[in-house]
Amino acid sequence: MADLQGVYARTEAGVAEIKARALDLTRKQRNLLIVIDGKNALGSFVKMAGCAPEQMDDVFGPLIEHGLIAPVIGTVNPALAQDAPPSGVPSPTLPPAAQELIALAERVFEKHAGPVVLKLEKAAASGADLLTAAESAAKLAKLTIDESKARDFLAEARRLMSA
Repeated sequence: MADLQGVYARTEAGVAEIKARALDLTRKQRNLLIVIDGKNALGSFVKMAGCAPEQMDDVFGPLIEHGLIAPVIGTVNPALAQDAPPSGVPSPTLPPAAQELIALAERVFEKHAGPVVLKLEKAAASGADLLTAAESAAKLAKLTIDESKARDFLAEARRLMSA
């Protein structure tokens, strides 16, 4: 059975596959490839992959076999770290605009907000343009969560950022 506590990241081949769609991946495999982020344990993506935990081998295995993802060595699952902030609480070091976008994502996407929040946090921490990050996060949500919620999120994010 797949190590659901393991942390995996996309390889260069995985990034290329997302763009090229050269392999005959199932929708569940493609969704998992898109959301794997190198920070969260594989088990946190079970629902997004659209399968039960005991089915993760079928979804996860081919991604490893094709070299599209690889284990991240020396990482600590943030959810297991003692100093990790409680889930759903934005870091106080993020700019207020980023905190607003994260709160919006959590309201719109509810329990599925994790990958969207990670994208926004990463952009805010690197000083990237938050609107561009919100647009990118909406594309991810459209593919992996819900198209209408992604559209609503992006419209509200644009309104927030223009205010």
